[in-house]
Amino acid sequence: MSNIAFVLGNGESRRGIEIDDLMEKGTVFACNGVYRTHRPHFLIAVDPKMIHEIAETDYMLHNKVWSNFNEQYRKNQKIMDFVQWFKPSLGWSSGPTALRMACEQGFKEIYILGFDYQGHKDGQRFTLNNIFGDTRNYKRKKDEATFFGNWMNQTKRCLKDFPGVKFHRVIPEGWFKPKDLEWAGNIDHPTTEELLAKFDLQIKK
Repeated sequence: MSNIAFVLGNGESRRGIEIDDLMEKGTVFACNGVYRTHRPHFLIAVDPKMIHEIAETDYMLHNKVWSNFNEQYRKNQKIMDFVQWFKPSLGWSSGPTALRMACEQGFKEIYILGFDYQGHKDGQRFTLNNIFGDTRNYKRKKDEATFFGNWMNQTKRCLKDFPGVKFHRVIPEGWFKPKDLEWAGNIDHPTTEELLAKFDLQIKK
């Protein structure tokens, strides 16, 4: 396996980039609702509602699922038997937790997809930016986006703690590029087209 990792948030900027194709190019860390359609190398889900949803299927019997322990899980033997626990729990969101996991596993080049941070501009507000919007355990697409400050700070912590890692945050041309991430000098923002060209990938409709 190559020393490249792909860490997937679920922002809409990664729509059309096929996860199975990425799995042929490196190790894929994905989050939450991705289990519904794909089987990434590692699935991270820290929201108890999502863990219970996953436990309704046989996914965790055959695939790696990582989460933070919660006392309510003691009532579900499948969760206790098959979910892997972060020790210690960071208390972070799923996406940054997945990013931290990739760093701690020693990957030196990490492509970050779907970490959009900002919602969709709708007049004076920002609405949900998530591939799984309007589905179970997710907000509606018309709902106001969650403020991204915590996600940003958790990402910045990874940049600080792993200065030897090259982080590539992939976004379509012209998408939100937060200046807060630039201070560390170990992150850039290649476009989706540049990612496709580098790894010989195509957008799937």
